Amino acid sequence: MSHMKGQHMNIEFPRGSGSIGRAFARAWIAGLLATGLAACGGGGGDSAPPVGNNPPPPPAPVDDTPRQSATAIDLNDNHQVGVDNWPNGNTATGGQGATVNGIQCLVNMPETYHVHTHVSIFLNGVAQAVPGNIGIVRSVDPDCFYTIHTHDKSGKIHVESDAPGLFTLGQLFAVWGQPLTNTNLAGYTGLPITIYSTDAGVVTEVESNWDAIELRSHREITIVIGTPITEIPNFTWSSM
Repeated sequence: MSHMKGQHMNIEFPRGSGSIGRAFARAWIAGLLATGLAACGGGGGDSAPPVGNNPPPPPAPVDDTPRQSATAIDLNDNHQVGVDNWPNGNTATGGQGATVNGIQCLVNMPETYHVHTHVSIFLNGVAQAVPGNIGIVRSVDPDCFYTIHTHDKSGKIHVESDAPGLFTLGQLFAVWGQPLTNTNLAGYTGLPITIYSTDAGVVTEVESNWDAIELRSHREITIVIGTPITEIPNFTWSSM
């Protein structure tokens, strides 16, 4: 109560009042002290922060991962998916019969392990056809087939081996002879690139190590170059 320091209070009580006067004095002084304490902030301790000044919590992060389409497209007929872009077969830097990234080119394909993955490539929102005959070499006699190959432009990737193993998107692109990096995707540069992996309807963005994406049975691998897409395609087929 700094405002009361140095001040003298002359208090006069009613004369002849006796105990009533004394009671009146005590009540008057108590009221005065209460008023002074209130003006000094309650007499001690920090005052509570004003209500409503706390900053609001940050907004929840937005998940912009596209969902898989509810419409399934049957690929049992192996029809072409997307517009023509690249020629069929391997490029000059792709497989020519020699082993590529651990993948052999065999005359007789074993089918002990035979699964299919689907690969979609979008360029500025437009589906591009994955070439047929990737991994099939006709320039040697007899013809040979890499463990990872395509037969048509449906986007279905065949993996045929004598035993289960780890077969990857990087091996597919190496056999094809196309780059698979975040600055160059099958010859396209200067555009943003995003890759999604979808298993049983669950879409996951793959942010790194694209060459290590496994070619699993009925997995959908969606490569987006340039303009983002709003939904992941949903392809189905009866075989593994």
